[in-house]
Amino acid sequence: MGFILEPKSGEDLMINGWNWRPTMAIIERAGILPSGERCERCLGNGCGGYFSEQEALLAADHIDTLLGTLNPNDRVLFDGEVTHSPIDFQKPVSEWDESDTKNHYSARYAVLKLFAEFCRSSGGFIVH
Repeated sequence: MGFILEPKSGEDLMINGWNWRPTMAIIERAGILPSGERCERCLGNGCGGYFSEQEALLAADHIDTLLGTLNPNDRVLFDGEVTHSPIDFQKPVSEWDESDTKNHYSARYAVLKLFAEFCRSSGGFIVH
């Protein structure tokens, strides 16, 4: 499943759910969006999730600061832990355990960088 971020100005950005959910966890932990229903709406397709222009700029600043502490091959897991290990795409989903799921839900450095750039130029956006 993917999430399409529709900006007030510029091009849409699509982020897959494996990257989007941990990215939203980063945003929620930083207090950029109010916890609760507002964050939940950003985690579903067509549920009315959005970032105002100010929230998008705060998200861009926060992600840029986070990127300054990461290496280009790093990933941020859903719980905020940073890992340097690559994802194992060879193991079938039917054989996953809890640690496999935790490892797959991660915001990759490159995706976070794209998201920050998008936020900075978006003027605010809607989550589809």
